Amino acid sequence: MVVRRSISIVSTALTMAALGIGVASHAADEAAASTFVTLKFEGACDDQNNRLWLSNTHTFKTVVTKVRWRAAGGKDLTEDFYPAPNTVREIGCAAEAEIIEAKFAEF
Repeated sequence: MVVRRSISIVSTALTMAALGIGVASHAADEAAASTFVTLKFEGACDDQNNRLWLSNTHTFKTVVTKVRWRAAGGKDLTEDFYPAPNTVREIGCAAEAEIIEAKFAEF
């Protein structure tokens, strides 16, 4: 009786451990949100600024993206964008830009 109960407890503990490892490895396999968003300059606005575009290549997740950009002679602007999956959208005109932060949206 004691042996069967011990085997049952060990079996249950091993099963729970295996399930926990599966969940942890799945989370570790998911790439960071920042790997799916990029900025690009394409087309001219004027002699010093180009059109700034934000792309999200994830197939099913929106990536909240904080972008800092500046037009030539202008002040720094910082804004959060919510590009939908598999989209490219124009942000505006800028001389320089960078992605400050990217994270998956939690709707």
